[in-house]
Amino acid sequence: MKEFAIYTGLRAGLFVVSFGILWVALRTWLTVWPIALVALLITSILSLFVLRAARDRLATTIESRASKMTSRIEAARRAEDDD
Repeated sequence: MKEFAIYTGLRAGLFVVSFGILWVALRTWLTVWPIALVALLITSILSLFVLRAARDRLATTIESRASKMTSRIEAARRAEDDD
């Protein structure tokens, strides 16, 4: 599932970048955990817009796999009914 690995890597990279920027800007006022939580919030919001194409490719892949699995299950069910 290459698309899942790509999307997860991009999401993690976005978190690292936002954490790094916040760390440089806020390390004198905040500790690591609040900076990480703010970075997580920023990453969640940004990923909706920045990673839309990767998320759409992942959704397409998941949908095609699910439809293949559903058709295999239906074929097996029909074969079982014929017996």
